[in-house]
Amino acid sequence: MTVVNPADSAEDPVHDWGQGQAPDNPTPPRILFDPNWTPRQLSFALIRANAKRLSAASLLLMTFGICNMLMPTVVGRVVDDVATPAFGGVRFADFSYDLYLWFGALAGLYVVMHFGFQIGSRTGWLAVQRSQYELSQAVIERVLSPRGFAGAQRAPGQLLSIATGDTQRASQVFYIIVYPPSQVAALLVAVITLFIINPWLGLGIVIGLPILLALMHLAATPLRARSLKEQYTLADAAGAAADLVSGFRVISGLHAQKTAAANYRTFSQEALRTTISARNARAAFEGVTTTGSQLVAVLVALAAIVMALNGMISAGELITATGVAVIMISPIQELVGTLGSMWAISQASSQRVLDLLNAGSHPATAGTVELEDDENFIAFEELDLAGNKVDGRIEPDEFVVLNLPQESATQLTEILTLKRMAKEGTFVIGGFDITAITPKSLHSQLLVLPHHPGLFAGTVLENVQFNGGREVDAHDAREALEVAALGDHELPDGLAARLGDGALELSGGQRQRIALARAVAANPRILVLVEPTTSVDAVTEEIIAKRLRARREGLLTVVISSSRAFNAIADRVIAPVKVSVT
Repeated sequence: MTVVNPADSAEDPVHDWGQGQAPDNPTPPRILFDPNWTPRQLSFALIRANAKRLSAASLLLMTFGICNMLMPTVVGRVVDDVATPAFGGVRFADFSYDLYLWFGALAGLYVVMHFGFQIGSRTGWLAVQRSQYELSQAVIERVLSPRGFAGAQRAPGQLLSIATGDTQRASQVFYIIVYPPSQVAALLVAVITLFIINPWLGLGIVIGLPILLALMHLAATPLRARSLKEQYTLADAAGAAADLVSGFRVISGLHAQKTAAANYRTFSQEALRTTISARNARAAFEGVTTTGSQLVAVLVALAAIVMALNGMISAGELITATGVAVIMISPIQELVGTLGSMWAISQASSQRVLDLLNAGSHPATAGTVELEDDENFIAFEELDLAGNKVDGRIEPDEFVVLNLPQESATQLTEILTLKRMAKEGTFVIGGFDITAITPKSLHSQLLVLPHHPGLFAGTVLENVQFNGGREVDAHDAREALEVAALGDHELPDGLAARLGDGALELSGGQRQRIALARAVAANPRILVLVEPTTSVDAVTEEIIAKRLRARREGLLTVVISSSRAFNAIADRVIAPVKVSVT
């Protein structure tokens, strides 16, 4: 495990965290994740990083478990030392001390139980939240890495499922540290209590309890297997649903609603099938555990009743024995359930998280060349884009229109964003193949505005100012919006109008222009726009083309479009050559 500087692992001040709350932005992280870990190593790393909090939570919950199991003992003492003398005609003064003592003990146990459970549970949950935060940040950092992923493109919904559900379930390994010690302590107190009442009662529990736990553990085996399968299918269904919702407009445009619905139905039905199977296994498991634990309670109670009738134990001890037997049911069931299912589920989610963290980088992002800050030309060298070959050089101060079919434009966008390797030919920047350049250096010089750009929750102006790098002031943002021909009058609240994630409340043309303004405000040396005005009218498109041409004077701009408005103002238009198939 990577060692973290102790100074870096210091806790944030309590007043910054709030009472019982995880910090909004806890820094720095206390765990440096190694993608080569096994799920077990990841779990132990999470546990070590939260050792103090988990120890405190475990001790507090052990206090709760012990006090809870001592309750029947105190009630039994009340019966023997207070109720029995009172019914026997003993003066109040003779048992008043015992009355105050045992009722005080009851009140004290209740207070300790209450605070032990409340504070212990909160402390343990805080550890889960903190670890989930750090684990999800590691996942998000990997998802957003400019190095991308090798192999088939990963669906956004699946990535979302790992970053949320799997990180939480991986952190739930803490339950094994926090709750079982409390349950074991409660059972030990129960055994000792029954031994004190009568050695035969204690001996019966010592012999029967391990047998019962072993049988319950075996009964949990099918539950664990089915729960893991349920977990995977639910994650796939959630991912498919997220992808369906996020891409609904595109799906509608392609009239592919039936195909998308059928695809989701397949995931959903499989998730339903595995969920029903898992629930049946859980019902069977709970039936076995409930029957077994209650059978133990009944046998203890019957034995205590027989002993009480034979004068071997007192009435108070009978109440204590039966009370202990009933309370034992819960820790027995929870002990098996926690140790069995929680460990298996957390390990499965940990494996999914590690698989993502350890995923290979896309080969297109393996470059090592750092571009210089001076002006850079770009060139297409016999670049094959879906059967259309592009060849030519574009100088650092040119405004060029590239007339490509949709599929070719999509492939070029993926090549420029390092999501695809060119099948044939190369794309060159400053004399270097694009795959030889580091992603960071490439992004500092080249900005690609895709045909379907994303917008974020916030105001229109904030969306234009958001560039992920340098700060864009409000004045520059307004100028960029003017280039994109989007004025205050088009929106009810002007540029201060608040947008939801994706800005679905706006028209397609408004979203396009906000995204275009953001690209313009970024002012990159090389700007590539992919069909930036397909959702605006012809008059507005002509205005945008002229303003964009003036704004980008002296900078390299490529517009992938067949628009007449852009063709009219371009320095030149490059058309691909169709590759003949022999």
